[in-house]
Amino acid sequence: MENYLYNPDQKNKNQLKEEFVVRTEVLADILSDLENSDMTKPEQHYLLVGQRGTGKTTMLLRLRYAIEDSEKLNTWLIPIGFNEELYSITQLSNLWEHIAEYLEDNYGFDGLPNEMEAFYGSPDFEEKCYEALEKALNKHGKKVVLLIDNIGDLFKKFDMIEVRRLREILQTKKYLRLIAGSPFYLDTVLDYAQPFFEFFKVKRLDGLNEEESRTLLLKLGDIYGEREKIERIIKETPQRIETLRILSSGVPRTIALLFQIFIDHEHESSLKDLMRVLDAVTPLYKHRMDDLPTQQQKIVDAVARNWDAISVKELRERTKLESKVISAQLRQLEKNQVIEKRETGTKNHIYLLQDRFWNIWYLMRNGRKKESERVVWLVRFLESWCTTDDFEKRIANYVIQIKEGKLDENAKEMYGQVYASLKNLTSNQKFLLKNNIDKDSADIINITEEDAIEEALKLSNQNKHLDALKAILESDDLSEDNKKLISYYIEKLELKDLRNLIHYLGSENYVKIKYKGGYVTAILESISVLMSYKLLKDDIEEIMTIAKMISFVLEDTFKISEYESSVILRTLMMCLMRKHLKITISIFEELEHLNFIERNKSLYIAAKYLYNNENQDELKLLGSETLYPTYRVIDFLKGYWKKNETI
Repeated sequence: MENYLYNPDQKNKNQLKEEFVVRTEVLADILSDLENSDMTKPEQHYLLVGQRGTGKTTMLLRLRYAIEDSEKLNTWLIPIGFNEELYSITQLSNLWEHIAEYLEDNYGFDGLPNEMEAFYGSPDFEEKCYEALEKALNKHGKKVVLLIDNIGDLFKKFDMIEVRRLREILQTKKYLRLIAGSPFYLDTVLDYAQPFFEFFKVKRLDGLNEEESRTLLLKLGDIYGEREKIERIIKETPQRIETLRILSSGVPRTIALLFQIFIDHEHESSLKDLMRVLDAVTPLYKHRMDDLPTQQQKIVDAVARNWDAISVKELRERTKLESKVISAQLRQLEKNQVIEKRETGTKNHIYLLQDRFWNIWYLMRNGRKKESERVVWLVRFLESWCTTDDFEKRIANYVIQIKEGKLDENAKEMYGQVYASLKNLTSNQKFLLKNNIDKDSADIINITEEDAIEEALKLSNQNKHLDALKAILESDDLSEDNKKLISYYIEKLELKDLRNLIHYLGSENYVKIKYKGGYVTAILESISVLMSYKLLKDDIEEIMTIAKMISFVLEDTFKISEYESSVILRTLMMCLMRKHLKITISIFEELEHLNFIERNKSLYIAAKYLYNNENQDELKLLGSETLYPTYRVIDFLKGYWKKNETI
């Protein structure tokens, strides 16, 4: 994928020709012009204008191969391509030297570079180099077409005298013809005071139309062995193609990227490819961002983070800039092909980053993970492209790969965020994801009451009552009738499941549910049941753990119902009857914030009196209204212990 997206020049000639299936009319138009002119006089030059990723580099390569293959052209016209990074060409004379080296290496123009080198130091070095080039071309009966990408970068390196000199040569000499690429209109073309004003015949490489998008996807289907799937989509759900085209702004590079992610069910491989491509474009996009004025950077940041088109009003809220400032900067950004304006039929237009791949790069590097900014682009794409069946397969496959340990942490986290952010997930998909992805991603998923009940009933029918209870507890808003299911499922639990429930509630899961009405009572009941079982076995370690759980359940509670209080008292009485006095006292003191000791003072003092070997100090300060009930508790316990001396 990386070569396809970013380095078309690394493909061999036959591969690039075979995969060149869009922009064919532009190619045919320029090639026809070349074949119908013999360059006996200066000819019209071309400028290909389109944002990055629209295919300018590919078009220039395809033109080069077309010239090489044309019987009308290859005998006399030599195409010379230039890389996007023309680091060695800083002066006009360097351009002639570069052409000379290419001609010597590939077309037998032996000695031409040395001939130019001999002029070095001469005050008219550039003029003599060009004269030597023209003389050599005339001698060999050849003409040259220069294929230069990012021509604006070259113009910036030349001083104004050199730019005017280049225009003069191209306009008056018959040996060179220029076909150039640029991501935006050049000031030298638009400004009538500049040397190249109205010099070029401009060919715009806009986003692909619907038919071109279908053609490209079919070719991508051939490349990745998915043609049958694409044909079925075109036949059965053609609207998906149009959605993809709009989402990507019809940029071939972005369409290819999204297609690769769509067909990949391994998750990790496509993500690694994506990260390699993003690393490759980082210097370019960072440079573009850094070159923007401060206010424009702030606006582009807000537009990019939104992904979907955004209004001036929303930009004002996000940037805190005045509307008139935003509008002025948007006009400049639109002129420079950074921002695309979409009209709405009203005065309130909406805006988005024109280069969607730049937007993807920006979000992946700068988007906030917890708010899913980083993956919003992929969420939008999958929502528009995938069917319900597609989602079912993708999510199931993703979970299987997690369980089998086939995904690295980056792929696991990113796709966890993506799938958790999808709309219209089924209850089954929500719980499948929630139980297998990281907590931050899982928290994105909204479990409705309907989801919880559906999942709980399914699990209960499989006799998985603990899992059913956990599903119920995931809902943020249960009706009173459905809250009763909590007690119902607790009653169904076996003792081992009750223990697991306590551990579940003791984890971070409980933080989310401890304030949900109707839950505390059911949880305390489960603790009471488990405590009863452990008390019969005098399992002190387990009893201590469960006793602490009572405190944890009520830690941030400042009021409990009479019924909940009775459940706790029942538990405490069981502890006392088994002579677990210290545990009883500990539970009382842990619940002091609920005024539990004062409300049940007789029971508490009785426990302390017996624990301290009947120390009378525990009773001295009691009034008669408390002392009498306390003695009744003490007498009851002593009588019970004597009757059950094995305790």
